[in-house]
Amino acid sequence: MKRRIFALLTLMVMLLTFAASAETEIDRTGDRKIDLQEVTENTVPEGISPTTGLELSTYTVPEGFTGMALTGRYLPMMVQVGNDEGGLEWRAPWGLNYADVVYELPLYKYGATRFTGVFNDIVPDSVGFVRSARVGNVWLWKEWGAGFAFYGQQETPGSDVVEEFKKLGHYATNDPILFSGMVGKNKAWYKYYTAREGLKNPYNVDANLSGMYSLIPEDYVAPNHTFKFADEPLTGDAATEVLIQWTNEDELYGAKLLYNADQNVYERYVRVSGKRYEPWVELDNKEKITFTNVIIQFIDLTWNRGMVNAPIVEMVGEGNADFFMNGQHAGGYWKRADMDSRTVYYGPDGNEMELQPGKTLVIFFPKDSTEERHIIYQ
Repeated sequence: MKRRIFALLTLMVMLLTFAASAETEIDRTGDRKIDLQEVTENTVPEGISPTTGLELSTYTVPEGFTGMALTGRYLPMMVQVGNDEGGLEWRAPWGLNYADVVYELPLYKYGATRFTGVFNDIVPDSVGFVRSARVGNVWLWKEWGAGFAFYGQQETPGSDVVEEFKKLGHYATNDPILFSGMVGKNKAWYKYYTAREGLKNPYNVDANLSGMYSLIPEDYVAPNHTFKFADEPLTGDAATEVLIQWTNEDELYGAKLLYNADQNVYERYVRVSGKRYEPWVELDNKEKITFTNVIIQFIDLTWNRGMVNAPIVEMVGEGNADFFMNGQHAGGYWKRADMDSRTVYYGPDGNEMELQPGKTLVIFFPKDSTEERHIIYQ
């Protein structure tokens, strides 16, 4: 009898363990039957960051840096940051750990991605390595109205960054809030791009965002992009591990997000081979770049003229979205009405999703289904 009871107890433990660790693959296109409610512009109390929901007085701003925590001015800065070879070792980013929001966008068909960082609370004097822009970055920039640093751009007809800026009433190399690196010494911001010693080209381009910030006219006002923040932790199903698989062709762009309960953040790990992952860290201090909120935004993705490096990423539209916070998951929705609107994220109840105060990672992930492409959590 005792043996039978012990066997039953063992079986129960095994079943509970299996249930707790069961993998769930996200349905990217299924109808979630969410009734979207009307939303308005958000506000935050004085002294609270509109991009992180954190108290600005708690920051220590390093010498040479700037940002809302120092000046009190809401003025986001945006920069293109490379993710070549998974952003490991000497290709690791620097300064990106100060970003309030980091976007990851598709770059190549085989799975390579690139980051766009948005800085507001603290704007550093050194960020890199800076890379070129694609049209999706232009459309993303439009909703922020941020100062934008990028080093080069695609100019292929159909995915021409210069033309997209023109359509929006701006000029890529002659605009008070655009800081292209492909300009001559006559531009005031030219001196704020430098080559970092010891790193190979093109993985060595450094941007002094703080310097560029100082060039933006004092009367310029960026559009309101305040997130809605929660007072309570997210309640959903357990999600302490999130697997992001873009393709099987290049493992270095697969990633795993692991929840660190002690710090209430998700740490990002890059797949280097098989099931082996290495932590994604900042180049200088080797500290992990972490996020309190992770948003998966499912988008339509096409390729201009079938080119492998000319992504057309849906920025205006709508679709499913999934949220990961405090070790929990919730399914929701996203919608952006037009170029002049911000992207609104909706929770399962149809109201605007409340984020946890802290930094946010947004991954633009294709809606279309392939055998290689997955997002799985457990």
